[in-house]
Amino acid sequence: MMGEIMLEQLRYDMITGLFHHKKRALLVIISVLLTYVFMCFSYRGLINTADFIKLLFSGMSYITDEKRFVIPNGIWLAINLVLAFHIGMIVNDDLGSYGKLRLMKVGSRIKWWMAKVVLVSASVVAYYMLILAAACSTAIISLICRTVVVNVSIIQNITVPECMKAIAMLVSVSIMISIVQAVITLIDYKIGIVCVGLFMAYTMYDRTHAFIGNYLMLMRYYQGINNYIVNVSIVYGVIIMASIVGIIIVKKCAIYIWR
Repeated sequence: MMGEIMLEQLRYDMITGLFHHKKRALLVIISVLLTYVFMCFSYRGLINTADFIKLLFSGMSYITDEKRFVIPNGIWLAINLVLAFHIGMIVNDDLGSYGKLRLMKVGSRIKWWMAKVVLVSASVVAYYMLILAAACSTAIISLICRTVVVNVSIIQNITVPECMKAIAMLVSVSIMISIVQAVITLIDYKIGIVCVGLFMAYTMYDRTHAFIGNYLMLMRYYQGINNYIVNVSIVYGVIIMASIVGIIIVKKCAIYIWR
């Protein structure tokens, strides 16, 4: 019986957390499309599909002490901030008027929270799949209409398998950040979004190799950052620890009183 209730909670989360946020999904698709059109005008030709995908997730190159002012990669920053807003809202929405009723129906705070962990992880994966699908679709459609292609070599010499491997690691790190944000959202969703913003800012201007935020950027992955972080499993360790902290919070604290 409890298993059926848990599955019902997961189904409810997937529907309300993923399929009922059509405006945010549409915003992502439109943003990718406009970005591609802008880059086509900038380079006076069509961008290679692979290069366009690399551009979206490239991030920033390493910052040296000689560079006192650096312009952030706006596309990469926007992708992460929009995702942070989405994660904050889907968790916060269920802590509103209907959240308490759902928690009572599930009958277990722990199962309620673990359903949120699954929802956050699924949301991150769906978000990046949506971006990749939009990028491939716009590029392929435009290539059918025209033949002039400009290979801008955003990240030179990185192969498609290496790119896919880097994106898989990027998604894993993004899931880690999102679950930590979900834990903070149990207290206040605005604080969670601000914390992600600060993390992004520090990641952009980080001057060291040994920083997990570097995995969020294809540019730095290509430059060899994966050789400097000895234990990649730290990402999954943080995910497990954040999930446990969330269990402790929902079990010990009256999270609805804070609202």
